[in-house]
Amino acid sequence: MSLFKKYKDAAKDSANKVLDSSMSKLSTLESSFVDAFPYPSLSAASADFVSSATSASNDQVSKCVSLALDALGSMSQDAQTLENFLHLHIPKMEDGNNFGVTVQLAALKQMTEMQEAVTKQVDSLSGYAGARADVLEKLKFPSASKTVSKSSSVTTTDGKKEEKVSESTDEKSEEAVKGPAYESRVAAVVACDTLYYCKAQRALQSTMALYIAALDFMNKNMDKLEKPKGSGGSHSGFSSMY
Repeated sequence: MSLFKKYKDAAKDSANKVLDSSMSKLSTLESSFVDAFPYPSLSAASADFVSSATSASNDQVSKCVSLALDALGSMSQDAQTLENFLHLHIPKMEDGNNFGVTVQLAALKQMTEMQEAVTKQVDSLSGYAGARADVLEKLKFPSASKTVSKSSSVTTTDGKKEEKVSESTDEKSEEAVKGPAYESRVAAVVACDTLYYCKAQRALQSTMALYIAALDFMNKNMDKLEKPKGSGGSHSGFSSMY
């Protein structure tokens, strides 16, 4: 077996595994989606996020962002696997009978569009921690500080050394000043949480739609994708994912 054929067969096996497991993956994602995004509207989400506005983190939004990032990464990896398969099955260029290649290029275009979308969404969602930290900083939470200073001196009396140690403590505390400005800053934290909750929700929904469309296209056109020039009536080695 040549090295190229080895890679080509391995790419086909990997693509088969992606397609065989895709429906199970989608079912799991849909179940996780319902659990992570329980609110019927963004206003309902915002109302619930108020209680976490002065906390170090919003566990619900963090869960949503983590779920979206993990799912995006997984679907992107599947797309890359299918893309590798397609690249290795494009035949040599020659005159005539190129419809199968057109089908392959159409599938590759879907994969590319999905990967570009995932890259933008991951970049956007990765900014959540920094964005929330920025708005939290403006809240000016109550703070307290304590400074302890120690000093020592040595004196000699009648030939005897005596060491004296003194200690002073300086404590300072600042309380948050509540009022319209403070309430607006709390609202800014809630808005930040709501924004990224929405971003995670939309990112997962849109990428799942692209993922399903790409899998559906491949399933419908397997013969042309694996053997774009035909093979005397033989059919694809792929099994249907439905």
